Amino acid sequence: ERQKGMIVARGFNFRTPFGPGFEYLHSFDFLGPSTLLHILKKKSKDKDKKKKKDKDKKEDKAGNLNDQCGKYGFIRVSEKFHKQDEFRAWLSEHKSIDYGVVSGRDRDELWAEYVEDFNTTTLPHQKFYDLAAWENSKARKKHEKMLKRRDANNFVGNDEELRAQELAKERQAKATKDYASELTAMSLQHQAKEKDAMAKILEMAMLAKANQQ
Repeated sequence: ERQKGMIVARGFNFRTPFGPGFEYLHSFDFLGPSTLLHILKKKSKDKDKKKKKDKDKKEDKAGNLNDQCGKYGFIRVSEKFHKQDEFRAWLSEHKSIDYGVVSGRDRDELWAEYVEDFNTTTLPHQKFYDLAAWENSKARKKHEKMLKRRDANNFVGNDEELRAQELAKERQAKATKDYASELTAMSLQHQAKEKDAMAKILEMAMLAKANQQ
């Protein structure tokens, strides 16, 4: 529906009559031309902001790439005997290509691709920059892990040994205590026997004295 100086939109999915490229308007009852123009300008600004944001992201990505370039140094395409171990590992593991079956021309093209990725620091793995350093680092980490495992096992072994020593000390202490108790009991029994013997001797002496009188 239309009224003079006014655009009427009822319901849903009403497209503005100002040409293609505008979004749908939803659930507006009475929308004047000035209000509609304000909304369209706002949407245009939002699109401009989105474009600027996407552009900034691309520039940041490009900046990060530039910062990474040459991180591991630079090599020339002409230096075909440089980084050969890394190049062959890259061919085998990343490209799934056997170095021995590649023709000279294809090998040169692959080498040029490797050099470009090396210089821009975009190779898929650390080993392809310096294979020897990566293998040494891997071996060192493996050795450190083995030492930690050994230390952990030794700690468990030492802990068990200490526990065994503690149990032995406890048993020794108990045995010593029991022996002391036994000695004490034997001493008391011996004292009681001596006391009885002395009492009998005293009694016999008193009887002998009485008989003499």
